[in-house]
Amino acid sequence: AFVETMNVNEEKELKIEKMGSEYEETINMKEEKELKVEKMESEFEETINMKQEKELKVDKVVSAFVETMNMNEEKELKIEKMGSEYEETINMKEEKELKVEKMESEFEETINMKQEKELKVDKVVSAFVETMN
Repeated sequence: AFVETMNVNEEKELKIEKMGSEYEETINMKEEKELKVEKMESEFEETINMKQEKELKVDKVVSAFVETMNMNEEKELKIEKMGSEYEETINMKEEKELKVEKMESEFEETINMKQEKELKVDKVVSAFVETMN
């Protein structure tokens, strides 16, 4: 009976040791899972941070693109304005040239009229001189 009790006690101790060992394995597995979860959470946060960084970079690129487009539009407007001012200047120059031509024409007409009057005066003088002779 004593040997049987000792054997039963040894079996119980072995079972207790086995249960303790299984308990430790379970604890270790739980800790490993917790570490994996923490690692996954960390990787998830890194991924979110990377995504946010990419979004910021995209925002910067879009912003720079919009700025460039605005600058290009401003340049185009300035070029259009300069073109318009150039056309105005050309038109004014052409108008002045036409006025000068008109004035030259009027001046020539005045000279012609003066010459015609001088010819008439010469004829009158000549006729008067003939009459006197």
